Amino acid sequence: MSYFGSPVIAVANAQQIKKDIQNTVIISMTVLLILLMYYFRNFFTPLIVFLPTVFAVFISLMILYFIKDKISAISLSVGAILIGITIDYALHILTHYKHNNNIEELYKEITQPIILSSATTAVSFLCLVFVRSEALKDLGLFASITVFLSSFAALIIVPQLYHPKADKEKTNTNFIDKIGSYPYEKISL
Repeated sequence: MSYFGSPVIAVANAQQIKKDIQNTVIISMTVLLILLMYYFRNFFTPLIVFLPTVFAVFISLMILYFIKDKISAISLSVGAILIGITIDYALHILTHYKHNNNIEELYKEITQPIILSSATTAVSFLCLVFVRSEALKDLGLFASITVFLSSFAALIIVPQLYHPKADKEKTNTNFIDKIGSYPYEKISL
């Protein structure tokens, strides 16, 4: 017995999209976790980096549940991209805090750039609300809410959970530190 038709194709497409979303998010999170564990030489620090993003995604989904009756799976598939965008806020805070243990200076120097960066990114995603595609509208709402909430969550959560070592090593211990410490300002064109 065989069957065919558009309902069968639609179900197969939905299953493929779901599998692709899961695979993409798992692969991106695994690569990021390995890279972050290598850089920070700690197992729990990468978890602190992902915590604001996870918190923001859950709050965004909760907000969307009350705003819209349904949300497109395609808009949720941008999760892998959002992970890369939103963990940057926590990484900025972590690296700044790692090299300067003063929490007051951390907030003075990093709060405004993080809020402005997240606001501009959120507004960019929010522009998708004006297109005719319902999936892209969902994507714009979901991404903008997630990006903006992630910056606030990173500012609140990361300094509470991450405590850099008091005896900072000034030596470059890995290739990421060596790339970051290169004097790029001395390059003349």
